[in-house]
Amino acid sequence: MNLKHLLASAAIAAALIPAAVWAKPLTVAIPNNLTGLDPTNVNDTMSQTSLRLVYQGLFGFDKDMKSVPLLAESYTSNDDATEFTITLRQGVKFHDGTDFNAEAVKVNIERLADPANGLSRRSLVSMIKEVQVVDDHTVKLILSAPFGAMIASLSHPGAMIISPAALEKYGKDIDRNPVGTGPFIFKNWSADTLEVVRNDSYWKGPAKVEGVTIRSVPESGARFAMLQTGEVQFVPGFPPELMAVAEKNPALTVEATDSIVEYYVALNNTKKPFDDVRVRQALKPCRRSADLLQDRL
Repeated sequence: MNLKHLLASAAIAAALIPAAVWAKPLTVAIPNNLTGLDPTNVNDTMSQTSLRLVYQGLFGFDKDMKSVPLLAESYTSNDDATEFTITLRQGVKFHDGTDFNAEAVKVNIERLADPANGLSRRSLVSMIKEVQVVDDHTVKLILSAPFGAMIASLSHPGAMIISPAALEKYGKDIDRNPVGTGPFIFKNWSADTLEVVRNDSYWKGPAKVEGVTIRSVPESGARFAMLQTGEVQFVPGFPPELMAVAEKNPALTVEATDSIVEYYVALNNTKKPFDDVRVRQALKPCRRSADLLQDRL
């Protein structure tokens, strides 16, 4: 599939929500299981998006994909982009009651950057040579080489900040015990359900819903049926084939927006059968068929 077709397909994806505003807990149905609860060590978009309920980074992205400060207030850099000094937001606490400060940032960045930890999002900070604590609310990043996209990298959800106390307490089990500074506090995670409750001490002010439950429901028709009956109130990335049906339901609001999501298939040429060039060549007709399908969509 070429990029044009991927973007055209992504642009017709939709999210469905009832017209009424919900103050009680919100239930969301997603097509896949979450793969983990450590933002620094998950690769799938659905898990990282869900973890934004619990965690925040120094920076984030707004609806126009512009980097904005979150746990940071501002930053400055030198002319060759090898040093970044970041001023942190004051008065913020992690869900376990410990303070968010410069030392917490240092612990998180050094943990993510350490190759020995084998974290999947290490590339976001691998260019950082040293993290200096200037004072409680200021950190300085010293890079090994110029990197103008440093703040954009820190805006990625893979660089969200975890409570150092929780990291010390849970170790590798932080993957099942998330503790951040976000608008919701972790309650429970089972095979197909994540539950979080409102953080009434959230620094931006309490959320408008009491909690959020994210349920994995692989079958599109089942998600749509649950939406119609009110069992769930939100379905992100709704399949195009049910758009027309949803639009005819006056109880539902259909929102279609552009997307930056890109779908791809990667082949590991060191594993059988893909180490055989003939197998890879045989897959080319499949790719052309996929392109034709996107043309028809």
